[in-house]
Order: sequence, then structure tokens, then C-alpha cells
Amino acid sequence: MKSSKKKSTIVLFLLFASILGYSQYQSLSGISVNISENTIINEDKNNLNYKIELEFKNPSLLTLPAGETEFFIFYDNEIIGKGNLESFTLYPISSIHVKGTFTTDQKSDESKSVKISAITKYDLFGISIEIPFDYYPTDEQTRKFIQQN
Repeated sequence: MKSSKKKSTIVLFLLFASILGYSQYQSLSGISVNISENTIINEDKNNLNYKIELEFKNPSLLTLPAGETEFFIFYDNEIIGKGNLESFTLYPISSIHVKGTFTTDQKSDESKSVKISAITKYDLFGISIEIPFDYYPTDEQTRKFIQQN
């Protein structure tokens, strides 16, 4: 009798842990990113260097320490720049502003689709989790990224 009670307790615990793990995975997939600041710090003949600040929002119950994150900027489905974000810790159900820099190598006078793509690596309980994100800036933010001639 004690053996079946112990087994059912273990099964219930594993079921609860699985449900909690899945819900947190879904929450991690819901991490959002917004551009909070973006300014040119240097301009030369071929490149524009920017200072950027992104706001990450964490809807999960997990604390997520992230290492330095490399990201890419796509313009009309072509990579036109890349950058890095500082290391940061994203606390549960909160947001954080993360600073970084990026360099673009193209100017354009057309309004096209801009996409920022990155894979952020989180170290959690000795396990490394890589979460990709794609961000599509608004038209106003796009004009700041791609300086018009």
C-alpha cells in the first residue's frame, strides 16, 4: 500500500514538474524586445556606428542570466549590420534596458522592411538555453536605423 502511494506521489510530482516546465517554456518564448534608444555615435564613408538600448520583458517566473548577445540587422532580407549587447540578467516578471552598439554598412533612400534577429544564450541551473528573437521596428524606428540620403 505504501509502495503504490509513493509511486502515485512521484507520478503526481513529475506531472506537476512537467506542466510547470512547459508553462515556463511558453513564457520564455514570449520574451519581448523593444527599441528604447538608438543614436549615431560615429559616421564614416562606408559605415554608421550606433549606440542602442533595447528593453527586454520577461513574462516567466525564471531569472535568466544572459551573456553578451550578438545580433544582426536585416534590411530587405539582407544583412546590413551587426552588433553586440552587454551581458545582463532578466529577472522574473520584469523588464530591463540593455545597452549595446551596432554598425551598419548601407544607406538607402527607400522604405523597406527592417528586422533585428538574435539568439540570446541564457545559463539556467547549469543548462544553457538559446532563445531566438526577431524584432520588426516601427516605421519611425526604421528611419532611425537606415539614414535617408
